[in-house]
Amino acid sequence: AVVSTQSTGKMIKLPHLLSGLSRQIKVHSCNIKILESPANFQNTLLSLSSTVQHRSRVSTLYIGSGKTEREIIANLANAVTCRGAEISTVIDRYRGTRDGGVSLKELRRVGAPIYLYQTPHWKRFRYQKPGQIGEILGVHHMKYYLFDDTVIISGANLSQLYFGPRQDRYFVITSKEFADYVCYFHELYVRCAKEWIPNSISSSYWTDSTRAAAWTTSNTFTCNTPIENDQTRDLGPPDGDTSLFPLFQIPWDNVTQLDDALDLILLRAKAGQNITISSGYFNPTSTLIDAMKFSKAQIELIIPSVEANGFYEGAFVKGFVPDLYNFSALQTLKRCPNIKIIEYNRNNWSYHAKGVWSDNLTVLGSSNFNKRSSLRDTEFSIALITDNDDLKNGLLEERNRLRFYSKPVSVNYRSVARLTLPIVSSFL
Repeated sequence: AVVSTQSTGKMIKLPHLLSGLSRQIKVHSCNIKILESPANFQNTLLSLSSTVQHRSRVSTLYIGSGKTEREIIANLANAVTCRGAEISTVIDRYRGTRDGGVSLKELRRVGAPIYLYQTPHWKRFRYQKPGQIGEILGVHHMKYYLFDDTVIISGANLSQLYFGPRQDRYFVITSKEFADYVCYFHELYVRCAKEWIPNSISSSYWTDSTRAAAWTTSNTFTCNTPIENDQTRDLGPPDGDTSLFPLFQIPWDNVTQLDDALDLILLRAKAGQNITISSGYFNPTSTLIDAMKFSKAQIELIIPSVEANGFYEGAFVKGFVPDLYNFSALQTLKRCPNIKIIEYNRNNWSYHAKGVWSDNLTVLGSSNFNKRSSLRDTEFSIALITDNDDLKNGLLEERNRLRFYSKPVSVNYRSVARLTLPIVSSFL
């Protein structure tokens, strides 16, 4: 994509615009692999965790207690014991400790730190107990799985649920420079968290030290590099044919790289350019609605059908959540008549894939592009731009696999959604 700037009249390419938000990391496309299925994701996690030599960094909402999760954790613990590898894990304070951390015992046994991240929304309530109430106002939602110099970027959690019939996205990227950058961020980020000591949960996670760490993180990732600046901050091989732009969303620290990048992609699009946005839980902010409405692109949204929503047939209040998202999508369609919405409906599968596709670009990671992602949760995604034809085709094939099981959105919400959405919208 190419855009003009009013101030200089120059033609500025999208990579240069994105480099004004984030560091650009170049890689060779042959070192990027797109996984097609949950089974591939599961097998790759098992394989990479079993061969860790030096380091691993894991960030996820929570870690399940199934056989695969326990095997992955055992592999990492073995890497500490046998090879002295440095292992560090961060999970959400509330969602991550629902089961008491059964699967993480092996890591604690070998002294590998496990960090609990608590969003600052709860600090005024001094809410301490693990559980679903603690997740309402915001969660640590970043997902990355780093093993030595290989990083898996996904929206999937480390849980058996995501190894079965649940559609997501998974990119395996081998790059020392990218892995180093993820490690750098991880070390900054966990300074805003607390190491997990079972049976000793502090009531005050946001202390002077964590606030200071948050301030450092904010200043580090709130970047104002001029887009005209040719003095590159690039990492990686100069002849790399693919660029990665790490994008963080930490709303209370004023880190909004992901929202800003999405605005750039939509509002700088050329007339007739095709853009696809996918979300497992689509409830856009007014800013995103405006960006879609005024974009020159042809925009397609992929969302789950009510039956493919992760909350379908949930207990009590959760059972109404799919209705709310369906109603939200239909309201978006009314406000943005220039977009098309299709819904994923594959028999006995749920839908959790999120991202953006356009020509040689994709955005992937943890964000659902909804109000929670923008205002409440911490998110990590990457924008990827490639000049390699094989990788371009891979992106197109990935998008078409999602389209294959999709059909035009239907009106499928119960009337309670019309009354409830205005009240709970900011939590979805």
